[in-house]
Amino acid sequence: MNRNGLTTVLLIFPLIVVFSTNAIAQEKAEVVYKSPSGAWQVEQSGDDVWVVSTKDTSQRAKLPPIDAIGPYPDAYHFSPNDEWIFGLRYGGSCLRDGDLFHRLAPDKIDMFESFNEAAWKNAVKLGAFKRDFSAEGFCAMTEFVSWSFDSARLLIELRGGEDKREMHEGYVYFNVPTKNFEVTNYLRKLNKAKSDVLACAEPVDPLPNEAELKTRFDSLDRQLNEKYTQVIGSSIATKARSFICRSFRRRRKSGVAFSFLAMSPPRGSVRPRRNGRLNGNRAQKQAIISPAETFPRSR
Repeated sequence: MNRNGLTTVLLIFPLIVVFSTNAIAQEKAEVVYKSPSGAWQVEQSGDDVWVVSTKDTSQRAKLPPIDAIGPYPDAYHFSPNDEWIFGLRYGGSCLRDGDLFHRLAPDKIDMFESFNEAAWKNAVKLGAFKRDFSAEGFCAMTEFVSWSFDSARLLIELRGGEDKREMHEGYVYFNVPTKNFEVTNYLRKLNKAKSDVLACAEPVDPLPNEAELKTRFDSLDRQLNEKYTQVIGSSIATKARSFICRSFRRRRKSGVAFSFLAMSPPRGSVRPRRNGRLNGNRAQKQAIISPAETFPRSR
């Protein structure tokens, strides 16, 4: 080989190595979650977790690590506007913690400091719980319920007790605009309910008009039916998923009626009822995708 040919090889070889390394890294990246809008997805590559744009993969932000026990969440829930991400992670035996992330820019994500600790502390302060089982070192589990359609409220359920066979439940909101936890009249009634009700998050903004709600509901209903066909038609956990679907239909019906009465809508109004069905369909769709996260529990 002449000198020119050798020089060319030496110049091209590093580029090939870099390209191959990047390609291997991308191949190893596992998509663990995709936002409901489809615009963003969570990818795990080795010990790192990234939030990546599905339209432009160069727009990516690394998720801040949390702690040594559970450095990253194992479940993710994007707000409808894709700005906020609620994550859930294993915290030890009979422990499940929640973390809130804020997507400040395509390449920057911040984390709400000590979200889980603050949730339990405020739940006691607001009357949703009598004791802070998390601070006392007993069973303490944080669960995702739903985002409000305007992305202004995150609804979570806290479950705790001295023994996992005797757990207490309570619902609280995190208000995104005010950065405060809160309990509304609706949640107070929900926390006193004895029946198993599918809860929905109240928006801060006024409800859209009935026509817009109907359009959203019909669209989500079509997606739900499509997901039924895809998931239940498969050979994976068909009986368990079928049970979830039947249970959610029952819980959605009772939940719509409960929220309709608890929110005290204007006479003749159907918007709160349709909003409840909309949230019910959204929760049901998530349930048949990830049954472990949303499997119905008796109260």
